Amino acid sequence: MRTLFILTTLFTLALSSCSTSIKHDRLFTGTIVRDCTGTYIRVDDKEDYLICNAEILSEKKDGEVTSVVYDYEKTCKELENKATCMMYHEHKGLIRIKKIH
Repeated sequence: MRTLFILTTLFTLALSSCSTSIKHDRLFTGTIVRDCTGTYIRVDDKEDYLICNAEILSEKKDGEVTSVVYDYEKTCKELENKATCMMYHEHKGLIRIKKIH
């Protein structure tokens, strides 16, 4: 009986730990903002998010409103060795766009 309890507990812990690593698609609509520091999407006219894979928006114009599916990122490899200007652009985080609607 004790062995069954331990196995059940371990199985439950294994399943619950796997669920935390799944990325969920997020969708929001925002305005494209470009400057010398990078490409951003502005949500609710107040919060900017720096886009790691900005080339996906090459067909979109600055100021255009668009909906995107995205994931949050901790780092952007695309931006690591990219030269930018010395201007500071405050942002809420880094995102990677998966799909444009």
